[in-house]
Amino acid sequence: MKRFPVLFAAALFSTVGMAADSVTVTQKGLVFTPNELSIAKGQTVEFINDDATAHNIVISGDGVSFNGGLQPAGGKIKYTFAKSGTYVVGCGVHPKMKLTITVN
Repeated sequence: MKRFPVLFAAALFSTVGMAADSVTVTQKGLVFTPNELSIAKGQTVEFINDDATAHNIVISGDGVSFNGGLQPAGGKIKYTFAKSGTYVVGCGVHPKMKLTITVN
């Protein structure tokens, strides 16, 4: 009988996690993780700088041009993708850092 509450809680947590409005992308070792992402229109992506160095989130694609400014170590930036399309996320400080986001 004690298993039911635990299983119910696990199922509820899994369902809530799947319907999340926010997705997290980390920056560590001068790379984005993940480096490819597919999200729904209207979802927000939170970029967390887990590196010891500053980064600069730059988003472009489908008429969007966003520059998040300098993001210090430990800093967080959120961006909501309002339109469907394909977007490229880069770092204005480290040009080799790239992330592709597909918004459905």
